[in-house]
Amino acid sequence: MLYYKLSKVSNLKTAIAVLLCVLSHNLLLSQDTEPSPWSRFGLGLNVPTLSTPQLLMGGVSAPMMEGGVINPEQPASAAGCTSTIFQSSVHGSRNTMNEGDSSTTSLTGSIGAMNIVVKRPGGKTSIMMGMLPYSANGYNLSRSSEDELLGHITERYRGSGGTAKSYLGLAHAFRSKKWIDAGEADSVLVLKNSVYLGAQVNYLFGELIQQSRLDIEDITFLDNRTSTSMRHRSLGGVFGLQAFQLLYANYDADKNFKNSASLFIGGTYATSSTLYTDYEKIVESVQLLSSVETPVDTAFYLNTLDAEGKIPSKWTAGAGISFEGSKGRRILIVADMMQEDWASVANDFDIDLIDGNAEWAKASRKSLGLSIKPASSGSNSSIFSRSTYRAGFAIDEYPIKYLDNQLTGWRASAGLSIPLEGSRSNSNLHFGVEYGHRSLSDANGIVLDNTLEESIFNIQVGVSLAPFFKNLWLTPKLYD
Repeated sequence: MLYYKLSKVSNLKTAIAVLLCVLSHNLLLSQDTEPSPWSRFGLGLNVPTLSTPQLLMGGVSAPMMEGGVINPEQPASAAGCTSTIFQSSVHGSRNTMNEGDSSTTSLTGSIGAMNIVVKRPGGKTSIMMGMLPYSANGYNLSRSSEDELLGHITERYRGSGGTAKSYLGLAHAFRSKKWIDAGEADSVLVLKNSVYLGAQVNYLFGELIQQSRLDIEDITFLDNRTSTSMRHRSLGGVFGLQAFQLLYANYDADKNFKNSASLFIGGTYATSSTLYTDYEKIVESVQLLSSVETPVDTAFYLNTLDAEGKIPSKWTAGAGISFEGSKGRRILIVADMMQEDWASVANDFDIDLIDGNAEWAKASRKSLGLSIKPASSGSNSSIFSRSTYRAGFAIDEYPIKYLDNQLTGWRASAGLSIPLEGSRSNSNLHFGVEYGHRSLSDANGIVLDNTLEESIFNIQVGVSLAPFFKNLWLTPKLYD
């Protein structure tokens, strides 16, 4: 379990610099945050890469447009940010695993994605960069049995490490405006529609370490230890598009806003990329001598550099609709889906990354999200009336099949985004919880009996920091 205590920093630039140093140091150390036996296959289980507000809305990413939040999986979204923003989060997880009469619980924690968007207020072009966890390989399992010849046997399996991604992207906005009638004799110029285009270059890297151990209680037999190390790296790209269309907007004769409705659509496409792996595997006979584990014989050794594989292409697509009122009330409903077909690249690996009884499968995610910002009562309104409340639901299919049955799950989440009091900026704190279930299911989606089932409870805390509104970063001064 990791613990972090962030002190108050008055200067935003100093706060960002400090957080950058802390997060960059800890990000790689916090990858093994998915304490699941399923993380031993492939590149491990994917960990959250989205911003906390998106995670609390079921993981919707493709159509999400929020001026004060960074959407790292949608390159085009950076063009919609209102100004320069720094964003990160902390996650805590409680994973309860059940199989037959056995059960166990694991507590873990980690730092989430670290993202920065650099943009001049009112500008149309943005640069985004960051580093985020991609997958985790963390488990510690044991199983005991009796053999007629060998006697009491204990099998132990351990895994650690994971992979991360760093990225650099560029986005640009194209906007058009139109005049809306305000009463019978006047009009108001408003934003009619906009199109955001973006692209990212990303680099995946990391190491997964696995060890299995066969302990025989009878000292006349040697024990067996198998150790595997996989160091991965891959260079890829992501392209994104978002579009906004004003459906209607109403103003009274005094040009006061009454209500409006808007439509959002979005999509991303991640190109297929080559995965390079330095693979090392050693199988040894070991013996415990004076409480020290000593290798006695090496039965197998393999060391392969630059073994090639493929990461498949991935696409997401979604849409949303929002309704806004005169006192700041806003209701947003969004949905999207994702697909990534790992089965299509199963034969492209020089080495077997998903050994055992598992095989690659097509991964997918279907998400539905809702956010509500209540109507404000003016300057005397409480901070909770100015907060945004979020909820979401998602159905996941993981890229793993075990004995011809796919690993699936669902997640339900809820939380809120609270504006930072006294910051006089667009900064927000994000809090939320998520509950989910993960297990094997058959072709009809029915959970299989007497197989491993996981109940997962997550707590998420995030922050989005924007500069004080008078600090017009990247804006040339009109006078010295």
